[in-house]
Amino acid sequence: MKSWIEIPSDSDFSLDNIPFGICSFPSSYSSPLLPPTTLAPPTPRCCTAIGNYAIDLHLLAEAGLLDDLAVVTTKGVEETDIIITNFHPRIVFSKSTLNDFMSCEKQIWVAVRNRLISLFLDSSSSIKNINNCSNDGGIIIQADNRLQQNPTLQSQAMHPLSTTLYHLPASIGDYTDFYSSREHATNVGIMFRGKANALQPNWLHLPVGYHGRSSSVFPSLANSSSSSLSSCKQGEAVNDAAEGNNNKMMSTVRRPCGQLQIDPLDPTKGSTYGPCKLMDFELEVAFFVGGPTNTDVNNNEQVEQQYHHDYNHDQQQQQQHRGRPLTISEAQDRIFGYVLMNDWSARDIQKWEYVPLGPFTSKNFATTISTWVVTTMALEPFRCETSAGVQGDQGSVNVDGGGGDPVPLDYLKDPNYGSYDVNLSVSIQPSSSSTSKTTQICNSNLKHMYWSSAQQLVHHSVTGCPMNAGDLLASGTISGREQHNFGSMLELSWKGSREIELDGGEVRKFLKDGDAVIMKGWCERDGLGRVGFGQCSARILPAHPFPYDSRKKDDNVESVATLPKERYNNFKLYGYGGSSCLWRVRIALAAKGIPYEYDNDMPININLDEEAQTSGEHSSTNTMQQQQQAPTVLEFMNGGNVVRITHSLAIIEFLEMAFDHLGGRLLPLDPVARAKVKEIADVINSGTPEDKEGRGDEFAKQTILSCLSSVEKLVSANHSVRSNSEGTSAVGLFATGSFGPTLADACLAPQLYYARRFGVDLEGLCPTLLEVEKKYYGHPWFQHAQSKVR
Repeated sequence: MKSWIEIPSDSDFSLDNIPFGICSFPSSYSSPLLPPTTLAPPTPRCCTAIGNYAIDLHLLAEAGLLDDLAVVTTKGVEETDIIITNFHPRIVFSKSTLNDFMSCEKQIWVAVRNRLISLFLDSSSSIKNINNCSNDGGIIIQADNRLQQNPTLQSQAMHPLSTTLYHLPASIGDYTDFYSSREHATNVGIMFRGKANALQPNWLHLPVGYHGRSSSVFPSLANSSSSSLSSCKQGEAVNDAAEGNNNKMMSTVRRPCGQLQIDPLDPTKGSTYGPCKLMDFELEVAFFVGGPTNTDVNNNEQVEQQYHHDYNHDQQQQQQHRGRPLTISEAQDRIFGYVLMNDWSARDIQKWEYVPLGPFTSKNFATTISTWVVTTMALEPFRCETSAGVQGDQGSVNVDGGGGDPVPLDYLKDPNYGSYDVNLSVSIQPSSSSTSKTTQICNSNLKHMYWSSAQQLVHHSVTGCPMNAGDLLASGTISGREQHNFGSMLELSWKGSREIELDGGEVRKFLKDGDAVIMKGWCERDGLGRVGFGQCSARILPAHPFPYDSRKKDDNVESVATLPKERYNNFKLYGYGGSSCLWRVRIALAAKGIPYEYDNDMPININLDEEAQTSGEHSSTNTMQQQQQAPTVLEFMNGGNVVRITHSLAIIEFLEMAFDHLGGRLLPLDPVARAKVKEIADVINSGTPEDKEGRGDEFAKQTILSCLSSVEKLVSANHSVRSNSEGTSAVGLFATGSFGPTLADACLAPQLYYARRFGVDLEGLCPTLLEVEKKYYGHPWFQHAQSKVR
């Protein structure tokens, strides 16, 4: 396959990959007119990667390039394309996590990925057989040159990876770590129990796992304003130029403190408090759960009917659907994609605490994952046998030298049992200096797994545990049979009995402060592009001094692992149902995805009629009453205080600034683009009829005529200025020529509605505005804001 985008031969992100992630792009908001401190932080975006670029999926969706996705169905020998109607890319890809996309069914993931491949295919490769995008052996993908021929959209949607910031791909509800590499489990068992009892009796019968801590899962290569090793907090970043990552930032992990056994040979002597001395990495691969939650809806309905009389007493429990077990075939379609993982471990803390319930604080302090999620569709061409070969092969000789394995129970039998041929490596860079040499100390492979991902997921759900989109399930340490295949320092040093030599003369048994651990994963096969994961890397910071003063905060440091908590909440919207101001605000609230109180089934708190507008009850909340204007009031809580804002443009300005990290943006950050938006909005606002003197409909009609005539000229100029040499528009179809709606569109939509009410001939007056208006019909922000009365 050939792409019109340049893809280096050693790039992890070939046309055969198309991973998904969450990125932000600070360089795209730089401005010569404003100092950097005046710019709002960049909004995290749903993205894909190809070659050296991150591609903004939100902008592709707003430009209509992800509309009309199709799923291929086969009837007999004929293939039929069926348009997907239950997927709304403008909503899904406006979010700052991939959870909504992950929650879709697999056919939608496949359709989106196929569309992206078609957009990246060179037009000279107009038809190409892609054999890794569907379950039926392959489909035909035809090149779609709309992005290739639109340099304006390219300039806005394509960002160099070298200036991209990375975030967690999803909001991780739950995290489970398994222990599924037989080679690793055997090594650890021999160390602590001897060869005869290396594997516990249950290990070959079920995927052993434990629940981890999702709050301490951090993204790799996350950027931060701090570059000091001593001042960073957990999961944050330091400047690093290792491994060719100039201008990149490396995530960090703080060495944990905890209880340590005083005498390694005599636990009766108790413990002492101090920093971990045996810090370790664990080479793992994890997958994100996708698809709809496995709930037993029919059973829920029966239960709710049975207990209907107690509904008010236990409403929340009744609304919570119960889960049901997944089958192997269902589980295979619930795996969205994979990331690399370093599940950091404090071995000495673990030794003291793990009996009888397993690891706790030794594992909950940090887990680092790579940020690009590689889909199962991309990995399918690299499917292979596991190192175990066949489960339940009674005639085989095991890796530990024993006899045949037990046959899995029926619910765990996997007819497609296997893994993926993913090469894995671990390197150590021993200090914070960019000149320090990096040494590869381990290479392994995902095929060294006894229990498959599908079996892990099935066993996790066997009790009826609901598995939600965004849940993270990890493999456990992946080790091969040879020493250089061991996936942890515990194994490489064999519990500290041997040293690992690094380039430059240093040695390690366990990790030291300042060490950077760099994990990589990739697939290669003749005839296919490289499919890689990027890096999973982080550097170790010294432990906090004891006692730790929680009141002392690091300067200029803010967490990069979680979204900001909302300062403003409990929104209520008051307004007159026929007000254009109310309509605008509802568009803005829909753009940010902010919930607010409902009255009946309409998303307004009070649907005021003319009499209610002037009532004493409402006058106290409407500071605009003296101007006799139709009131729109947004009420919300700021801490313990009630705040009310009463002008639509002021409300929208507040929402844009307070919730810049959510949803879409109606006011661009670029000063020129922002001025163009406000130019149109101000013209429309000045042309909204307010017949205070009773001059009637004709006055209103003439006011709107004059307003729309001016707006038509402005919008026509925006749409004609950037056509390409072939006469094809290279500009977005919204009012200012943008690829997504702005405040100008939020003001224009109700103005066109009122123009029709007053009998304005729009066809002759403003044909360009009518073309723009067509974009509103299918856009979710406008659909959600539209009053049922209208």
